[in-house]
Amino acid sequence: MVTQRQLEEREMRRQRILQGALRVYQRDGIEKATMDGIAKEAGFGKATLYYYFESKEEIFVELLRSGWEQIWESVESILEVPGTPRTQFAAILKSLAHRISRDPAFYGFLFQAPTQLTGLPAERQTWRKHQNRMYGVLRGLLEDGIAQEEFPRVDSELLLRAIGGLFHGLFFLGTGGQDITDENMDLFLDNLFSGSSVAMETES
Repeated sequence: MVTQRQLEEREMRRQRILQGALRVYQRDGIEKATMDGIAKEAGFGKATLYYYFESKEEIFVELLRSGWEQIWESVESILEVPGTPRTQFAAILKSLAHRISRDPAFYGFLFQAPTQLTGLPAERQTWRKHQNRMYGVLRGLLEDGIAQEEFPRVDSELLLRAIGGLFHGLFFLGTGGQDITDENMDLFLDNLFSGSSVAMETES
């Protein structure tokens, strides 16, 4: 019978492997990463790695799944608090910015690594359901905010570009060494939407 202590030790080893893989990713990227390199970085033999994971892809997928699940859980908790589309949208971005400032390497991985794992079958891209739900919520809040005139009018194509590109700006906001206050989050949103509005006027 497996004891609670044994379960905890297994989880500690598993987390060491994931953290080792993250360091290898920062140094080598996914394509050049190897199970040998991850094992060495985690301080284990390859046999231990293969006990927990079948391949380096499975390790990186688990990092993505757990990370995006954490993000989605934080979004859920924000949506449970009543608010306007703008206040909820800003609260989600502020939460993400705080997370990025605490662990920029991990959140940089979450935003960048999916583009390097596009060859995986859809059923193995387990992080996508959390990622897609979050993007869907942000899009819904933007559309509701536009309908309620909390945000400027932006066409659907520019709306999608804004959602897809805002995390680059958010990454710099979260790692720029400044406090993430309601005021600079409002400024961030104003800059985001003023840029979208200008682009819309230029294209019309």
